[in-house]
Amino acid sequence: MIFNKEETKNLLNMLKSSDKENAIIAFESLKQVDTKKYIGELIVLYKFGNASPEDWKTNCPKCEKVLNKILKGVYTALSSGGCLSYMIKNNASIQSIELFMELFTEGMIGFLGQMGYPADKFEINIKLKDGQGTES
Repeated sequence: MIFNKEETKNLLNMLKSSDKENAIIAFESLKQVDTKKYIGELIVLYKFGNASPEDWKTNCPKCEKVLNKILKGVYTALSSGGCLSYMIKNNASIQSIELFMELFTEGMIGFLGQMGYPADKFEINIKLKDGQGTES
C-alpha cells in the first residue's frame, strides 16, 4: 500500500466511523503497509483515529507491534507533543507531519471555540520548511 495525504485522511475517517466495519476495512488495508516508510502516517492514524490499542493489537498486530516499540509503550496515553517528537525521531514523511499538525490545529481551534473564543476568525495553514522530515 502506498500512502498519500488523502489516503491517510480516508483511512482516518474509516477508523473514526461509528460503523465498526469501516475500521475493520481500514485495518485490513494497513496489514500490508511498509511500517518503516509510513511510520508517520501510522502515528497519525493511531493518535487521531478512534481505535483503541486493543483494536490495533487484534486487527493489525504488525502495525501495533511497531507502534508500541516506537512509542516506547506510552501509546495508551500519548500526548500530541510526544507524537510529533516520535515522528521526527523516526524520519516521518513531511506529508504525515503536516497532516498531524493540521489535525492538531483543528482540535485546538475546536477547543478554543468551546471556551468562547471566535473560532471562525482563525485560519491556520501548516507547511513545513525544507529539510524537516523526509518526503515519501
